[in-house]
Amino acid sequence: MSVESGGIQSIQTAEESPAVYASSRRRRVEVELPRWRDALGWQGILLILVLFGLFAWLYHNQFYRLYRMWQNPDWSHGFLIPFFCLYMLNTKKAELLTGEHRGSLAGLALILLGIVTYAYFLYAKVGYPQDLSMMVVVMGLVLLLRGWRTLKLSLFPILFFVLAIPPPDRVYKSVTHPLQQMAAKTATWVLNMFPGAEVEQGGINIAYYMRGGHDGMFTVAGACSGMRSLMAFAALGLAMAYFTPRPAWQRIAMAISVFPVAMFCNVMRVIITGAFQMYEHGNLASGTPHTVLGLLMFGLGFVIYMAILWVMDHLFVESKDDAPTDGLPSGAVS
Repeated sequence: MSVESGGIQSIQTAEESPAVYASSRRRRVEVELPRWRDALGWQGILLILVLFGLFAWLYHNQFYRLYRMWQNPDWSHGFLIPFFCLYMLNTKKAELLTGEHRGSLAGLALILLGIVTYAYFLYAKVGYPQDLSMMVVVMGLVLLLRGWRTLKLSLFPILFFVLAIPPPDRVYKSVTHPLQQMAAKTATWVLNMFPGAEVEQGGINIAYYMRGGHDGMFTVAGACSGMRSLMAFAALGLAMAYFTPRPAWQRIAMAISVFPVAMFCNVMRVIITGAFQMYEHGNLASGTPHTVLGLLMFGLGFVIYMAILWVMDHLFVESKDDAPTDGLPSGAVS
């Protein structure tokens, strides 16, 4: 009996040794990866600083414009997006510092395309395409200096910056106004179910009449249209899809689910705010309590989003054959 158990132990050790070896090898590779400073060298760092200086000089008006627009609460997440893009690049450090990376002259064509696009829309005084041209120039620089492999690895972090660029005001309003209407209509329908309440919608305004004689009106403001939460959830959903090793269909589902989750949380916020005013707790519908409510709704949305991920993880369960093999009980070792 002792001989057999010893044999089993030796077999298990032999089976586990490749995994243990691979794991220790991965740890050694991670430790041995050079720092960015060492990998780039002083010449590389100097080249990056020079290119960044030229880039900042070319697009200084756009940087200032974005800075001004990021001060709007709807777009305050723009201050974090560039740092998050750099973080995503850093997660690809092993791939970016290993393998073959050869620059391509096709990058020069991309750079010229970006600069020409910028010049044209600067002359036409259209701001949004000017901002988008920045990413075209950055992609061209990456392709010119490091080649297609590096561009493929860095493409998502570069394009992720789109979430920090506010769209044209006309487009923004064309999206915001229907969202306000939808939030007002849904909130009116739900608030009419509250005891002693009669609620009517007029555009983005909601009027209420309480049984005790109390009445009033509140407006679904542009800030409550859901655009802010939609952009925040879009950034969260795309980031999770990027970092999570999932099938392509699940990543697409994660991106699509961003919109309904954000809208649901926003409508809940409008309903709760309206209920505070209807039942004469208007002090909870503005100021700090209103801000805290927005944070709580974002937390609710995050919980719903995690629940969706849990459901996708359990949609398909890997089946196991429990039938005996070669006359042996399941789990036995020959």
